Amino acid sequence: MSNSPLTNRRLFVRLVVALIVTSLMLKNLISQQNAYDVQLFSDNTVNARKESEDEAEEADEVESESCLRPRRNSNVAAKSPLRPPFINLGMPKMGSTSLDSYFKCGGYNSVHWTCGGRMCADCIVKGIKAGLPPFSKCNIKNVDAYAQMDRGPENLVQVNYLNEIVRGVPNATFILTFRNMTKWYISLTNWPPKQPENNMRMRFERENITGLPKGVGRNVSEFSSFYCEYVKRVREEVAKYPGSELIEIDIEDALVGWQMEEVFGTNHMCWGDRNGGYTKNMTVTEEELQ
Repeated sequence: MSNSPLTNRRLFVRLVVALIVTSLMLKNLISQQNAYDVQLFSDNTVNARKESEDEAEEADEVESESCLRPRRNSNVAAKSPLRPPFINLGMPKMGSTSLDSYFKCGGYNSVHWTCGGRMCADCIVKGIKAGLPPFSKCNIKNVDAYAQMDRGPENLVQVNYLNEIVRGVPNATFILTFRNMTKWYISLTNWPPKQPENNMRMRFERENITGLPKGVGRNVSEFSSFYCEYVKRVREEVAKYPGSELIEIDIEDALVGWQMEEVFGTNHMCWGDRNGGYTKNMTVTEEELQ
């Protein structure tokens, strides 16, 4: 039996209404999905920005920490053992006496503090100011290692004349020593022994040193900031000269002797703590250790 015209119209109307309802529902779903996508995009953008900020903060923290820790000396693996001259760019009370003993034990001609009967720092400055290579006025020959160049804070030549020294000694092996900053500070404060009114920490504070102006150097934090910036300067400067090498060592590392042997070829037994033992006499305040 065929449907009547009225029945067909009713079916047609119902179909149209159903299509309209379906269309409205689909439109609503699309609108909700778009809103969700916008929110998701916004959330992802915020999260990405937060992650980027966190990564930047972590990078800053890593940079701050890495400048107070030695980098792995992987760049010398193919060239080890390195050859002289060996020039220590480290600070007083950071292993210079141990370096001097180590190189002498290995048969190298090493100088420490004095060069040819005069202070190394003074003759280095004289040579630099004359426009000559750094050691040209020191009246010494055939020196393999300069374990300490400075004359203490009063003439911290490796800091104040870093660029001239690195540029003036091509193909040198530069050494940068590290140690715990608190122990270094205490060691400076207790040196020389029995002279608390004129210790080396006070002498640093009195001098106007590149990166450590007069009056700065009253606590561990200020010394840490000073050494961190100095380490960055050293790494940047040595990197300018492909013929030079930079060896970084932690003098308090239990394996430092083996590390020295790997790089320089001298037996690890030649390494030892020299002129140390001045970190136990706690003559500093809690404020200074911050």
